Formats: sequence, C-alpha cells, structure tokens
Amino acid sequence: MKSTLLTLIVSCLFFSACTDQSQTNTQQTTAETPKNTNVSAVTEQPAVAPKQASEPQVDKRLKAGKDIYDKRCKACHGADGMGANDSLPPLAKSDYFSEDKMQLVASIAKGIRGQITVNGKTYDGIMPALPMKDEELAAVSTYVLNMFDNKGGEITVEEIATFRAGK
Repeated sequence: MKSTLLTLIVSCLFFSACTDQSQTNTQQTTAETPKNTNVSAVTEQPAVAPKQASEPQVDKRLKAGKDIYDKRCKACHGADGMGANDSLPPLAKSDYFSEDKMQLVASIAKGIRGQITVNGKTYDGIMPALPMKDEELAAVSTYVLNMFDNKGGEITVEEIATFRAGK
C-alpha cells in the first residue's frame, strides 16, 4: 500500500513538472514571436547593399588565416596578438607593416633576424621563416591585417606569387 501511494505521488509530481515546462515553453515562444508577421511589410524593406565582390573570398581567407595563426603564430605572438617580452613583438596595432603590407608577408616567408622597431619599441629576436603555400601565406597575412586592431586589408595569392618571384 505504501509503495503504491509513493508511486502515485512521484507520478503526480513528474506529470505536473512536465505540464509546467510545456506552459513555460509556450509562453517563451509566444513572447519571442514578432507581432508584425505581414510578409509584404518584411519584403518591402530596403535590401542591404552588397559588399565588395571579393568580400566572400576575404571571409574565407580570414577563417583559414585564423586556423593557420592558431597553429603557427599564436604560441609566440599570443591569442591577442600582443607578443611577449623583448623578443616577440606585437602584431596588434602594428606600425611595422601598417604602411607596407608586404613587410608582413616578407616577415612570415623569410623570417626576421636582428633588431626591429615595432610601435616605438625595439625587439631583438629571431623569427624563423615559415614555409607555407601561397594560399596559406595569403590567408594568415590577411587575417593579421584584419585582426588585433590593425587597419585591415587583403593579401591575394597573386601578390604572394609576385613577391616570391621577386617582382
């Protein structure tokens, strides 16, 4: 008798909890539904101007660039691009490549030895050359140019090929 009564009480609690949850979900869904569901009103809104034609390519390159940065650059330059100590300069807000984006490409492709000045501070370390395909170098360079509060920009595969050819 006690086990039957206990089973009945547990069942009632279970069903009442399920009922309260479904009512809560209905209330949340109703509150989140926009009041104006007039389709013509939605379609009459002005369309957003399309971005530049090369923008999807840049977006694709940024994702690939982030993956490369995370694997090959982040250990020294940090997740925030701030670098570390006196031998690892920041990429964030960097004046080292802000006027000449190919300086960034050269640094990655050929490495750096000796003193350089970045944002008014002198660094004396060694950055090894990082062998990469043209597509990878374009992607990681484009990523760095567009992240860490840098000015933005794009490095194309064609620019990498021209750089490597010495033109």
